[in-house]
Parts: sequence; C-alpha cells; structure tokens
Amino acid sequence: MKRKQVEVFVKNLNDFKKSLYWLGKVQEKVRDINIKNFQNLNEEDLEKIEVLFSRFSRAVDMLINRILRGIDILELEDVGTKLDIVIRAEKRGFVDSYETLIAMKDLRNELAHKYVGERLISKLDEVKEFSEKLIEIGTRVIEYGERELLPKLRR
Repeated sequence: MKRKQVEVFVKNLNDFKKSLYWLGKVQEKVRDINIKNFQNLNEEDLEKIEVLFSRFSRAVDMLINRILRGIDILELEDVGTKLDIVIRAEKRGFVDSYETLIAMKDLRNELAHKYVGERLISKLDEVKEFSEKLIEIGTRVIEYGERELLPKLRR
C-alpha cells in the first residue's frame, strides 16, 4: 500500500511541477497587460488572462488536494479537513501563514464560479500576486518532497 501511495505522490509531484512551470509562462505573458479599461482589452489579452486564471486555479487545487494531502498521508498524519492540511503546511515552513493558502483557495473558488468579465478583470492583479507566491510556496514544497520526504520513504 505504501509503495502505491509513493508512486501516486511522485506522479502528482511531477504534474505539479509542470503546472507551476506553465503558470510561470503565462504569468510572463500577462505581466504587461494594462487593464485600466476593460473595453480596450483585445481578444488575445483576454485569452491570456483566462489562461492565467485557469492555471492558477488548477495549481492551487493540485497543491492543496494532491500535494499537501499526499504529504500528510505519507507522513501518517490524520488528514482531516483542508484547514488541517494548510495549518500543517505552515508548521512545515512551506508558507509564512496558512491564511495565505486559504486566501488562494478562496480566490480560486471565486474565479471558478463567476463569469470572467469586467468584474473579474479587477482580480487580475490579485491573481498575479498570488501566482508569484504560489510558485514560491510550490517550489519549497517540491524541494521538501524530493529532498526530504521521498528519500526517507525509499529506504
């Protein structure tokens, strides 16, 4: 059972790395988009924004639901609620405050459940900022998984 869990975690970790890579790529593309006037955005810019929102949302889900949960499972923690998972992420030093992860998840939910129109374009700066933090947090989590957790489990 443990071997299968490790295999699943390794696959999820690799998928998460790819997700962060592509999030970084689209983040570069939206960096210079001026959203002062929603009406003046061209179709290409709107598509880039939608891709950013989508990649951000997917990466947040992967981090919390697959990676952090997987670490808890492999370290024999009582997984519990998502709140438990993000609190343990703070204790492990992945994030300065678990509330950052909660804010990311709340933003992800808002993006997923509302029309990407004029109102959500106002969320672009917030998504850009959280995307940078997500990449930093994700990098720490990946390093922990690869350098500390997996070597212990493979002994």
